[in-house]
Amino acid sequence: MSHFIPGKIVKEFTTKSGKQAIIRYPKWEDIEAMTAYMNTLSTENTFVSFSGEELSLKEEAEYLGSMFASMELGDVVKLFCEVENKIVGISDVRRDVSKRERAKHVVIFGITVAKDFRGDGVGKILAQTVFSEAKQMIPGLKIIWLHCFASNTNALALYEKLGFREVGRIPGELLYKSEYIDGVQMTLSV
Repeated sequence: MSHFIPGKIVKEFTTKSGKQAIIRYPKWEDIEAMTAYMNTLSTENTFVSFSGEELSLKEEAEYLGSMFASMELGDVVKLFCEVENKIVGISDVRRDVSKRERAKHVVIFGITVAKDFRGDGVGKILAQTVFSEAKQMIPGLKIIWLHCFASNTNALALYEKLGFREVGRIPGELLYKSEYIDGVQMTLSV
């Protein structure tokens, strides 16, 4: 069992633009900031699963509660990146527990970065930190899997720099701004 510590800072760094940043585990007090962050991404209609929907405080509280339980069980690592006490990135890796023992060695990776911090080094450092924490906190981890919009070339380039390799595509899988985009699947062995 992982025994994560809510709010624990796991890394401090300076962004490319010179801003001081921290990466830490979430805590209950993050509910409002996390909801605002996710709703901003949804409104932006960027390369995330949300496309304009507004999440409620209740929905995010239920989600965060389930994440805390999963982190305690060693099935999830979720980290926030903050600059000046504001969330600027969220990343996680999580087991698909529906596959039970057959895929306990595989986690699914997700990451978002606030618009003003894309290209500032936040995504790379946040991803590397979540992978490092996952190796310590998720027993038996061997493969990190991700799913990406084919038109998100910046993200794909970052994932390749991190060591991911493309293993498949689903043609026209994702509807993005009125166009059907391929879904790209990538893996990284750890």
